[in-house]
Amino acid sequence: MMNDSIKKARNFFKENLPDFSIPVEELRLQAEAAYGTLPVADDVVTETVDIEGMEGEWQIVPESQDNRVLLYLHGGGFIFGSIATHRGETSELGRAAKARTLAINYRLAPEHSFPAPIEDALKAYTWLLDQGYDAKNIIVAGESAGGSMTAGLLMSLRDNHLPLPSAGVMISPWIDMGQTGETYITKEGIDPMNSTAGVKYLAETYLNGTSPEVPLASPIYGDLRGLPPIYVMVGEVEVMLSEALTFVNNAASAGVDIRFRSFPGMVHNWPLFHSFLEEGKEAILSAGKFMDEIYSKQNN
Repeated sequence: MMNDSIKKARNFFKENLPDFSIPVEELRLQAEAAYGTLPVADDVVTETVDIEGMEGEWQIVPESQDNRVLLYLHGGGFIFGSIATHRGETSELGRAAKARTLAINYRLAPEHSFPAPIEDALKAYTWLLDQGYDAKNIIVAGESAGGSMTAGLLMSLRDNHLPLPSAGVMISPWIDMGQTGETYITKEGIDPMNSTAGVKYLAETYLNGTSPEVPLASPIYGDLRGLPPIYVMVGEVEVMLSEALTFVNNAASAGVDIRFRSFPGMVHNWPLFHSFLEEGKEAILSAGKFMDEIYSKQNN
């Protein structure tokens, strides 16, 4: 039986489904208004930073250790979402990791299609290196579209022979722009947030003519060899479940230290609802345990 917290999370999505028929500027305002209602802890201290013309925000809590950085890449189908819409989630992930979080407002489609978001993630990461942060003390994380960006950034760093972060965390990752997974059929109508038609629209807007099989756009097609440890978490009612499983299997075959956990009954990016959803708190603590373990290993 579905408990009240899960019903509340599902209803939030149903009440705030993106309307792709309206101008994108209005869609973004609606998302800001809806997700801006989610609470942020009173002890979160924020500081706006300029990253070569891109807005970033440090989120610091009492548990944050100065040398630990969580670079977070938000979701929103590559067309909406911001630092503000995800602040409650990103700051709590930083708390669980005992790290300071750097969130960024990367460029969005349709004005800036693929690969602009990946380029902005790379810019934020190299900015951190330029600020003196050691790559071994940086972890990259993201959910949904940000999960795709996380994998894309890791592959880009490897291919450009740049220092790799110590790990990646991918929550409800959207990593197949072609919607080839079976759960786009089996979870259709069950996933309260995503429909196959909606995801197809977002993919086409983001790709702008690029093939959905390009690895940096759809990391299920990527060469994952040599990547750092990655933790993948997904909800079991998501249409994106099967692509997460494909990615995990591909990573394992490539020799990556891959961790995976699926959460029964959970919706897309359920950690967003940690303020009232016990499974959301559990997911954040689980990711935090993984990250704390990685940071500690790197400094022993």
